[in-house]
Amino acid sequence: MRTENHPTWLLPSGFEDILPARTEALEHCRRSLLDHYALWGYRQVTPPLVEHLESLLTGSAADLDLQTWKLLDQDSGRLVGLRSDMTPQMARIDAQTSASGEVRRLSYAGTVLRARPDLLGGSRAPFQVGAELFGVGGPEGDLEVLSLMVESLRTCGVPHLLLDIGHVSIPQALADAAGLATAQRSDLLRLVERKAWPDVRSWLQSHGSGQTVAADFDALSHLQGGHAVLDRARQQLGQYPAIGEALEDLNFVWESLRARYPDLDIQCDLAEIRGHHYHTGLLFSVYGPQRGEALACGGRYDDIGAAFGRRRPATGFSLDLKPLLRELPESRKSLQVWAPAGTDPDLWKTIAEERHKGHVVIQDFQTGTSPDAVQLLKRGFDARLEQTPGGWVPSPLHAR
Repeated sequence: MRTENHPTWLLPSGFEDILPARTEALEHCRRSLLDHYALWGYRQVTPPLVEHLESLLTGSAADLDLQTWKLLDQDSGRLVGLRSDMTPQMARIDAQTSASGEVRRLSYAGTVLRARPDLLGGSRAPFQVGAELFGVGGPEGDLEVLSLMVESLRTCGVPHLLLDIGHVSIPQALADAAGLATAQRSDLLRLVERKAWPDVRSWLQSHGSGQTVAADFDALSHLQGGHAVLDRARQQLGQYPAIGEALEDLNFVWESLRARYPDLDIQCDLAEIRGHHYHTGLLFSVYGPQRGEALACGGRYDDIGAAFGRRRPATGFSLDLKPLLRELPESRKSLQVWAPAGTDPDLWKTIAEERHKGHVVIQDFQTGTSPDAVQLLKRGFDARLEQTPGGWVPSPLHAR
């Protein structure tokens, strides 16, 4: 069998180099986001890239198993994993460091590694930025996180946002009403998660769930759209207390966001149950113009901290900066100054002073040469250091 030789410089599928212009744009937005979160009281933490596998996949975070790279720690002999999402790490940090009843706001930014891309041809090394709120159990906490998510994408320069919200308690309440065993309930919710409604109807019929339950799931399959959907849901499914509470939470968040951001488009899908093993309440995703995939997503996940000995209310969101790079605002261009070669102390002092002002100073290596203004302008310079009787001074460049 012939073995094909691959060039050593080829990167694995799903990985890429981020070159200077895109890196500058990414770093500008990363810093802008973290500074914005700090104004809301969210303090940045930096968890490790590697943790013991059971810590990364414990409890409801087990859904991340197929996304997690696993390897053997040569030091301890235990399996460790490369983080595929930072949210479980945030829950661990909160459980280990927060006081009982304390409201805790954490933010983070860094690379996560995925064993499989989320989308065909997608990145396996997203640059994840997010914020998590611990200790607030009501919809007020979801509202704060949702507001921060909307402002995050606006900070990144994305116009015309569409917010899609749902609540996992709604499909779960209908599954509970069917009186199913745990395994059967999971099978049914898996079909709902796929929106395989013909299969849902067939499954309910084959399991003798009754006409009432079948009719309720049929009604659920049509509950997508604008604010009027919440009223329809009350009429059709309001007899379930859990659904009634979920609709109140959704209405509170919807009305509050509409007042805060009048130009934000909002819709709901009450059958949405993405990550139902992980989330415990509101779900939300934000989409941009001409984008099929969500730009940011999040939700409530109250149960995840239980495995760390601290079951705390928790809600948060995250986004991947890489797909947003073409939307990111250009970083502010610093003044580019050319300096001649040489070790003259006065020249070096002036170079240091200009850099202290925030100007980019690039010193030439070729002695005895002084490019003309046209050449320097073509190379991106705005000024040059010139020697005068009073010392070295920056002189603006003008094309002749």
